[in-house]
Amino acid sequence: MDMKLGEAIKARREQLGMTQKDLAEKLYVSRQTVCRWENGSRCPDIVMCKKISMVLDVALDELISEETV
Repeated sequence: MDMKLGEAIKARREQLGMTQKDLAEKLYVSRQTVCRWENGSRCPDIVMCKKISMVLDVALDELISEETV
């Protein structure tokens, strides 16, 4: 099952019991930025994707599907 990047970020964040604000603080971005990633209106760059994968403790390739690219 391939998920889009925003859906994958949201699903993993919720699995970890984190709020958008929690994730935003760890990544030094605004909560609105996390919201935009999750709803697909914005896409983080590859450097930020790596940081997201580290904070969410998930492999980068699990976050980024072929569909996302």
